[in-house]
Amino acid sequence: MIIVKFKKGDMLLLLIILIAGISYLGLNYLYKDTGEKTAVISVNGQEYDRIDMNRLKDEKLVHIDLDEGRYIDIVINAEGAHVSDVICPDKICVKTGVIDRVGESIVCLPNRVQVFIEGTEKPDVDIVSQ
Repeated sequence: MIIVKFKKGDMLLLLIILIAGISYLGLNYLYKDTGEKTAVISVNGQEYDRIDMNRLKDEKLVHIDLDEGRYIDIVINAEGAHVSDVICPDKICVKTGVIDRVGESIVCLPNRVQVFIEGTEKPDVDIVSQ
């Protein structure tokens, strides 16, 4: 059996790490996104659909039939939006995962489909990229 003896400095370091972790989780809980968010889907540069994410109670599946037997399935709920299935070579849009913040986007270049989130919150981008 191994017995670990903590010194005064070890306990202080452990306490600082514990306080920092609890503070981080607490701030994320208190300041989570509360603004209005809308998922906007565009196909070939034209707006296809606009979905208010704050009013969604259940998941919404948007199935878009494209030319030549191709399609894309987009799932949107109050937590975010993601591409669940698509007919294209690389499926990079599926690998993008869930977007849930204003300014984030998913782009499927072969199918010319874009999903992005608009809203009243300030986007999480730095001053250089604006």
